[in-house]
Amino acid sequence: MKINHWSYTRKYQIKCVFDLFPDTVVVFRKINGYYFINSMKGLDPLSLPTRKSYVQMEYLINKELDTLPAYKNRRALQDKRSS
Repeated sequence: MKINHWSYTRKYQIKCVFDLFPDTVVVFRKINGYYFINSMKGLDPLSLPTRKSYVQMEYLINKELDTLPAYKNRRALQDKRSS
């Protein structure tokens, strides 16, 4: 999966389009130093993203915006809590 296009929106959000879901606009919001998916517009009911796709989208946008260390730290904390 690759990022086709991303841009800033109002209220400190990012909107992004990915190559595997070209008709879907994914809106990310920043919290605790990293971006996470807030909403999606234009979803095709026949090809909905999986949880793996969501994680991959979050990883790619955080890598693009240099917030990947905060995102990885968040993932490490979640993994420890579920153990």
